[in-house]
Amino acid sequence: MSLKANPRRKTLGRKIAAARSQAGMTQGQVAKALKVVQSTVSAWEKGRRRLPSDRAAELDDLFDSGGAIKRAWNAANEPDALPPWYTEVGQLEREATELREYQPLIFPGLIQCESYTRGLLADAGPWRSPREIDQMVTLRLERQEVLVKPESPPLVSIVVEESVLRRAVRGGKPVLREQLERVLELIDKGQIRFQVIPGDAGCHPGGSGPFCIYTFPDKPIVASAEHMQGEHLMDDMMPVQRCTTLFGILQSEALSPGPSRALIRKVKEELDDEE
Repeated sequence: MSLKANPRRKTLGRKIAAARSQAGMTQGQVAKALKVVQSTVSAWEKGRRRLPSDRAAELDDLFDSGGAIKRAWNAANEPDALPPWYTEVGQLEREATELREYQPLIFPGLIQCESYTRGLLADAGPWRSPREIDQMVTLRLERQEVLVKPESPPLVSIVVEESVLRRAVRGGKPVLREQLERVLELIDKGQIRFQVIPGDAGCHPGGSGPFCIYTFPDKPIVASAEHMQGEHLMDDMMPVQRCTTLFGILQSEALSPGPSRALIRKVKEELDDEE
């Protein structure tokens, strides 16, 4: 899955293409050496896919370019820039006709209220400046516009663990209460399908961590897996297929939408009673 290029990635991509050409290698040869598909190399060179840091080092070794690729990568990922994956996810959501997401720890970004997003970003990245947090909050809220597109909004299916409903972020219980209200509103408007895996469900295959599956009208399915530094996009057939299988299993472990909504309402009422 290739994304629209941004100026920083385009500059890096030109550096990669120039180094490859100087080394006398084709994109196919690079793909074989790095054990990726050729379209991935092409997307790196066109600036349409984020180049992981470790891949920059591998390209330097492959091209014997004396660290030129890594220096270009550093320039494309300066600290004052938003994480590249942050805008990539928004583009995937805008183009998708169906979104499926599993989250064991937090409410997905697509359904977060502003106070929850702000508190979560501050908790998860204490090194972030207020300006960076403001930028990230703005972009995350803009992403949510896909839920109210006038034509063909995506079908959104979300599965979370019960603990997500009870885990507060910075701002405490008032923020959590507002977030639960937000989820109930989206459910009642029919904008999302939301299921909760109860705490007593026992062991299930969600231990591999959060992931999302994007379905498009004219492109292959793409999956993404979250990690501390962002999200890893996958378009190879087997990993994507495994994600779709896993999501189906997790849905079967979860409460159906009606009982899931009732549980959210119950948790919110418990918070109301504590006031």
